[in-house]
Amino acid sequence: MFDTMGIEELPATLCQYTSVESLEKILASRNMRFSRLDQMNDPEQAEAADVPMAASTVFVSCWSAGNTEHIPMWSMYGKNFEGVRMKLPSNMFDGRESPMVFEKGGAIRSFAGQYSIVRKSPAMSTSGCAIIGPNKIWYSDDPFYGKRNLIFRAAGTAHFNPYDLGMVKSAYWAYEEEWRFKVAALSLESQFPDDRYFNEVTLDLINYPVETDALFIPLDRSALDELEVTSVHGQTPRP
Repeated sequence: MFDTMGIEELPATLCQYTSVESLEKILASRNMRFSRLDQMNDPEQAEAADVPMAASTVFVSCWSAGNTEHIPMWSMYGKNFEGVRMKLPSNMFDGRESPMVFEKGGAIRSFAGQYSIVRKSPAMSTSGCAIIGPNKIWYSDDPFYGKRNLIFRAAGTAHFNPYDLGMVKSAYWAYEEEWRFKVAALSLESQFPDDRYFNEVTLDLINYPVETDALFIPLDRSALDELEVTSVHGQTPRP
C-alpha cells in the first residue's frame, strides 16, 4: 500500500458526516449501516467489465480519516449543514478485533457476530463475520482503473478476484479523503468450477439478484464510549 498510495499505517480514528436522525439510530441500535454499493452517490464505481451488476454484491460503510473538516461534506452528507460529524475509533465493531493487513486486499478483520446476504434462489446466499478495511479509496480517472475483469479462466477453473471492486473512484471525489469498510457477497480470490451453474446462476445478478438492501454490523459498547460528535456550531452533546 505504501508504494502505490503512501499509506504507512491505518488511521486510529475515522469520521463520518451524517444527519442527527441517523446518529440517533446508531446510538439506539448500536449498529452501523453498510449500504449496497449500487445505491451509492457514484453510479460508476464498482462496475466490472465481465460481471453486470457487480456493485450489488458489495456493501460499504464510508468514512474520512482527515481531521480537516470539508464544507462539501457538511453540505452533502451533513444534511445541508444541519447534521453532525461523528468520530469513532477505527476498530469500532463488536469485539474490537485488530486488523490483519495483506499485500493484496489491504486490511481485513472480523467482528463478534454474523451477517447474512440473501440472493434469489437458486443462487447461493452468503454469511460471514469478515469485514474488509478500513482501506483507502484510490482516486483516478485513468481508464486502467475503470471497468476491469474480475474473472480469469484457465483449465476449467474460474478464478474470481474482486479485491479492487468498490475501491476506486473518480478524481472528482478526492476531496473526501475516503476510507471504506466493505463486506462482499462473493468471496475474495475464490476459485469456482467454470461450469453452467457458475456462469448462468452465480454471475447472473440480473435474474438472481442480491435481495439484501443493507447490512447492520454491531458496534462495540466501548467504542461508542469514545464517540465524539461535532456540529457546524461546535461540540454537540451526545444524545
